[in-house]
Amino acid sequence: MPKTLKRQLGLAAVMAVVMGDMLGSGIFFTPGELAAVAERPWQVYLIWGLCGLIVLCGALTLGELASRLPRAGATYHIIAERFGPLWGFVKVWMEVFVSAPGSVAGIAIVFGEYTKRFLGEATPGSPQAWGIAAIVVFATINLLGVRWGGRTQILLTGIKLAGLLALVLGSLLLVDAVPLGEVSAAGGGLLHFLRFLGLGVAAVLFTYDGWTDVSHVAGEVDLPKRNLPRGLGFGVLGIMLLYLLVNFAFLRVMPLEVMRDEGATVATVLATATFGPTGGRLVTGFIMISIFGALGGLVMTAPRLVYAPTAEYARLTEGRFGNALFRTLSYVSPRTSVPSASILFCSALSILAILFFQTFDRLVSFIVVPLQFTNILTVAAVFRLRKRGGDEAEQYLTPGYPFVPLVFILVMSLLMVNAIVFDPVDTLIGVLLTAAAVPVYLGMRRGRSP
Repeated sequence: MPKTLKRQLGLAAVMAVVMGDMLGSGIFFTPGELAAVAERPWQVYLIWGLCGLIVLCGALTLGELASRLPRAGATYHIIAERFGPLWGFVKVWMEVFVSAPGSVAGIAIVFGEYTKRFLGEATPGSPQAWGIAAIVVFATINLLGVRWGGRTQILLTGIKLAGLLALVLGSLLLVDAVPLGEVSAAGGGLLHFLRFLGLGVAAVLFTYDGWTDVSHVAGEVDLPKRNLPRGLGFGVLGIMLLYLLVNFAFLRVMPLEVMRDEGATVATVLATATFGPTGGRLVTGFIMISIFGALGGLVMTAPRLVYAPTAEYARLTEGRFGNALFRTLSYVSPRTSVPSASILFCSALSILAILFFQTFDRLVSFIVVPLQFTNILTVAAVFRLRKRGGDEAEQYLTPGYPFVPLVFILVMSLLMVNAIVFDPVDTLIGVLLTAAAVPVYLGMRRGRSP
């Protein structure tokens, strides 16, 4: 009898997956990035709260979709079954060539910036060089075997949580609040405010990313009609409250102008203000290791995201156009039993992304439209699903339907338009690279390899 995945993940486990995947290292540096476009403290809370509510709308809708289609890699199946295999392939292509390498490269650059700050600006090497070195280290570890990668992540995740708790609790208990001070008055009218909303939401949504990842284990969730929707909803709400608390800790100790000047290394200033130069340096080291751990997690998981669909397409395209690429990317080392080709492929693409884009902001612009486009497709599938009808008596239904999914779709559509208008070059690079999936798919369907 063929083996199948066991449904053994309960509500607590689903919440842990949702919150664990969302709680990366973006919370350490995104507040400084947001301060670059915010003009008053209330705007900071507005953006973080707004993004949380937007993601919650998507998560509540995904809860219905994933509970109706509780398979491993549910988002792919949702898109492929509701919109056709072409759009399913577009999602896979986007993850392989845009989302995975862009996310790894973005975290790697921020790690490099913190490393330079921690070791001193006189330290040889640019932030980009340190980021590339970190990718090489983690790729090497993961090539040695999955146990090495897993043990490394357990250690670094513990350090990440310790650093975040020390930073937030210390700033709330050990440091007096600073006066708000004078900040520049918001101006420029409606267009100026819309530009702020677009840029702010684009930056902060990167930190909320990961809420769809629980769909990858949907086939292992016990009582999926109950636990998937609840786990998604409670998990997103928990992260939203945590992020608001962290930003309160930042703004309580530092004026907005200081956060704006420090940018991605704003947590270093908070650590020094809370614990003094020596303690601040120690906490900054924790933060640096935390970001290092987040990078390691991405280097470990992104190749698996590449391996799973390419292995499937390698089987489906036997003798056809593109089969050689899929067969190569799905290669598993017989010695270590890891997807070594995907590890090397993802690492190489991430390094190329660092060398080309150079900054975290540009990488966010590169991935935001393709990533949110596939999220829109996922959420929009609920409308086609409802048209099929069926027994709804015991089925979880999205609260506020159809308005909740429509809010998510509308806001994300406006975000994509905003990104194209205000940062067209980097955004269109990601869009065009994603669009390349269409001719590749058509070639797979029609042509055979020479």
